[in-house]
Amino acid sequence: MRYIKVAAAAAAIALAATACGGDDKDDKSSSGKDPAQLKVWMMGEGTPEQTKFLDTVETEFKQKHPGTDVQIKYVPWPQVATTFQKAAAGGEGPDVTELGNTDVQSHIEQGSLADITDKYSGWADGKTLNKTALGNDQSNGKTYAVPWYGGVRAIWYRTDWFQQLGIQPPKTWTELSAAAKKVQDAKKVPGIGVPSDQTNALVSFIWGNGGEVATKDGGKWAGKLDQPQAVEAVNFYTGLVTKDKVAPAKYIGKNELEGPQRDFALGKLGMYIDGSWSLKEMKKISDKDADKWAVFPIPSKAGGNAPVMAGGSDLAVWKDSKAPDAAFDYITILNNAKNAAAWADYSGFSSMRSDVKFSDPKLAIFTEIAGNTKFTPISSGWGEFEQAKKVLPNAMKAIMQGKPADAELKKANEQANTLLNP
Repeated sequence: MRYIKVAAAAAAIALAATACGGDDKDDKSSSGKDPAQLKVWMMGEGTPEQTKFLDTVETEFKQKHPGTDVQIKYVPWPQVATTFQKAAAGGEGPDVTELGNTDVQSHIEQGSLADITDKYSGWADGKTLNKTALGNDQSNGKTYAVPWYGGVRAIWYRTDWFQQLGIQPPKTWTELSAAAKKVQDAKKVPGIGVPSDQTNALVSFIWGNGGEVATKDGGKWAGKLDQPQAVEAVNFYTGLVTKDKVAPAKYIGKNELEGPQRDFALGKLGMYIDGSWSLKEMKKISDKDADKWAVFPIPSKAGGNAPVMAGGSDLAVWKDSKAPDAAFDYITILNNAKNAAAWADYSGFSSMRSDVKFSDPKLAIFTEIAGNTKFTPISSGWGEFEQAKKVLPNAMKAIMQGKPADAELKKANEQANTLLNP
């Protein structure tokens, strides 16, 4: 297996035009033979552990395609947009690519992905995939990608502190606020961390109150952030900082990695919202109390688990691939039960297969939580709304700093009406 890492924008463009360019003499799938090379793009920097994992996938792939060399290119997330733009504009891309799941609809709209409807329907394991996540990979009745892994949020807490204080894992908003206050008063640390830049957590509170970010009406997305359910949810979330004062203001403008994760690992924070992948990161900070860490689902207002957003990655065949059959075979092997389980344990992200669980009992609850997945608006404009404009994080920051929620959410809603309908 050959590996390439794109380290800068210039390198991303150069490699997209050279190492990832099509070469007719090497691509023989049209004649029924194995292609000489299969180009696979993986997002991120890549690690020795990931490389070792992908080597095992290639070994399994070669049992079916012995004449094919798999070339992996790691594309760091900051370079993703530039690399894909170059590939789309030049007609040169990978055979298989990982995609951030919130970017899939944009790629479908741009015509970058191959229609794999027939291939997917013939894949027996396809029935195990999360149906909500799969819906994000479809358009007009056709399938263009398949879910690989996803990260859902829950609330990390200290089992020893809860036991000492007689606290049960909260199942309502009222119980969550009360638990945070009890921990804060007894342990002299902030009760919970609620950064303003945590959209995936915020939408769970909105959904857990029966609200929506936006819904489709007559073929267009209509924002719902100014509706009572969403306003009430935002007021509760931000009110943990401004009203209940059980969450510190120092996390405003931050995400869960910039303070809450470290503080929780060091015993300086009662609870914080994050995913399964954070466990190994927290252990790197301090594993002294790791045996006392656990999670409970984000509660809805009146009781029960709130729906969760599964941010993660999907797998697709690039439209211009000269080896689409081999490319889809690689996807099915990468995402078979054995490899999906190995990837989940390595990455800390939940598999989007219903038959794959974490081997670590501490993380088992995340598989259950992932069964209640929802998606933010499946619009090609979501990336602009959330990543480029940071509409919700900016609104949360303003509200936490004293601006009225009604006015900020009205502005956010106007942006939803515009940006989600590009």
